[in-house]
Amino acid sequence: MLISTMVDQEYTLEEISYSRKEDRRIMESVLKSWFTDPKTLNFVSPEFKYPFDFIRWTKLYYKDDISKITTLVLKQNNWVIGHVSIKIEEENSKIFHIFLNQEHRGKGLAIKMLNEIENYGKESGTKSIQASVQKNNRICLKLFTRSGYRSKSLKNSKSTVLVKNFK
Repeated sequence: MLISTMVDQEYTLEEISYSRKEDRRIMESVLKSWFTDPKTLNFVSPEFKYPFDFIRWTKLYYKDDISKITTLVLKQNNWVIGHVSIKIEEENSKIFHIFLNQEHRGKGLAIKMLNEIENYGKESGTKSIQASVQKNNRICLKLFTRSGYRSKSLKNSKSTVLVKNFK
């Protein structure tokens, strides 16, 4: 799927799978470069401990129920610059690991990734989608609230659950 074409810049969204060897190889390299900073890793995956370990990552998030998980990557000129996953459930699907490389932020690309992953949820018949976001991750909170998600704060938690219902 083509997102937009600008002067010498083409963005595409592609579905990948952590069950495919070639996709794993590419994503290992990409994620290792993104998560060299513990703060960045903590924003994307607060329960995951630094330093980043790709094998632990895939075992923790992408091993069980892989058939229910859809992952999209955003590419610019065939280079991965963004990533988002959704676990499809009948009642309440969950978006996780939404990330956009820092130099590509502020261009509306994250909202386009979010809209596209929501479409996967809608097409699957899910009744709502939720995401858990660190309370101090203001950029991500703003992204979800601008997209129509409503906050459900959890007491004594560092995270906020954001929910979007479909009719």
